[in-house]
This record gives sequence, structure tokens and C-alpha cells, in this order.
Amino acid sequence: MLTTLKRLWRPRSIPVAVPPTAVGKEVAPLAAGTAGDIEAFLGAARRADDQGHSPWVLRDESRIETLRHVLTHTVSRGVWLQRENERVAHWQGQLLTLRHGDGAPLGMALVCRPSEEVAWQLRFFFIEPQWQGSGHGARLLAETRRTLRGMPVHARLPMACHAAVSSLVQAGFQRMYIDATGIATFQAPAEWHD
Repeated sequence: MLTTLKRLWRPRSIPVAVPPTAVGKEVAPLAAGTAGDIEAFLGAARRADDQGHSPWVLRDESRIETLRHVLTHTVSRGVWLQRENERVAHWQGQLLTLRHGDGAPLGMALVCRPSEEVAWQLRFFFIEPQWQGSGHGARLLAETRRTLRGMPVHARLPMACHAAVSSLVQAGFQRMYIDATGIATFQAPAEWHD
């Protein structure tokens, strides 16, 4: 009886759904973002801000320049500059890109964390408009989890971002809760691949 109870209460691993368009194709590992990718990232952040879905308010040029500077720092040094209280903290950060060969990025993910002991935060991700609807969002997120192996990943985004929410769920993220403003918190457990 004890064995039956243990089996019932044991956490089950959640399989990562593979989008139909990715079946039969080898998923290429994500590449580190380059200085040349920053403008595409800023364009996606502007589009998201226009719809009220960006984690940043980018309505004036000074804020865009600040984000450009922080992204340049992240790409060149692996450090995300995070404002904490009245100072700037230096977090670990990565800009990850999903590409077909050496071409332009299909999409990107920005992840950061304050130290090695805590979960990664998926700060922002996107798929370029011409590639949306083909399962690339789930591929990007699943590969992001593999790249950050051994650590859980957290994400927060508006439930109004239906395609992004669907991609998170397909990549194995679980919705934890939704706050009063409609912002959902998702978490993906650590994933190990050798």
C-alpha cells in the first residue's frame, strides 16, 4: 500500500511537446546573440510595447538607447544590468538566438539571473513575424531550457499573449498563477540532457 501511495504522489515529469513542423528535423542548438542581433531584438521589443506586452516601456528614444546599451553589455560580457532599488546590479545574462544555418535569427530569448544559485528568468522572447505560427516559438523555448540545463526557468507575461503562452506550455512550462492584472507566472523545471 505504501508503494502505491508513493507512486500516486511522486511528481511526474512533463514531456516536452514537439511541434509538428519540427518532427524529423534536428533542432540546432541556440547560438549566442551578437551585436548585429540587437536591432532585431529592439524591433521586437518595440512591437511588443506597442501592444502593451513588453516588459519595458519604450515610448521614448532615451529608454531605447538604455536598453540597447544593456543588451550590448549582455552580448559582449554576459552581464545583464538590472536596476535594484537605487543602484545597478550585475546579473548573469544571455541573449540566445534560434537560426537556420548562418542566416538571420528566427527568434531570440533573453535570460538573466542574479546569481548561479537561483533560477533563470526568461525576460523576453520572440519569433520574427514571418516565422510565427510554425512551431518555432516552442522550439526556441525548448532549446532555451536545454541550453540552461540544470536550472529551472521562470517567465512572466500577459495572458493576452496567446501564441507566447501556447509556446511556453508546448515547451514544458507550467502556469503557476495569474495576478490581478492578467500577468501569468510560468515555471519550467530543470532539464538535463547529456
